[in-house]
Amino acid sequence: MNATADIRIKIGDVEVSCPPDVEPERLEAVLRSIGAAFPAALAPTVQKRDTSLEDLLAASSAKTYGDKAGVIAYWLEEHQGRPDWRTGDVLDAFEQAGESAPANLTDALNQKAKKGLFEVQDRRWKLTGEGRGWVKYSLLPRDAD
Repeated sequence: MNATADIRIKIGDVEVSCPPDVEPERLEAVLRSIGAAFPAALAPTVQKRDTSLEDLLAASSAKTYGDKAGVIAYWLEEHQGRPDWRTGDVLDAFEQAGESAPANLTDALNQKAKKGLFEVQDRRWKLTGEGRGWVKYSLLPRDAD
């Protein structure tokens, strides 16, 4: 089957399109632009600024330590004004929220960093744009099963 229609992807108010015979490099650029736009498209779903960490964790679909670390990182960034942080800051936040902490948080963060959700420089971590979108997605209301 030959595809003849343009490829169109729309997330919120952001829409990108390209022809079906797009070169791989161009398609990669289009997909990168979608990744960059995804967090902005979810911006209306962001919790209010005075949301507690406990409430944010409860509202999220985070199950693993890495997922919860993402929510904590988002809370540190959006609700505490801290664009980067150390692993000890996240461990303190786990304790503050009454959550058990992983035996090795750095391993959990590194697993998510390999997926492009976190980045680290000089032992200071931060969420990437994709990471912010991932956390915002985890905060979307879920239909009850």
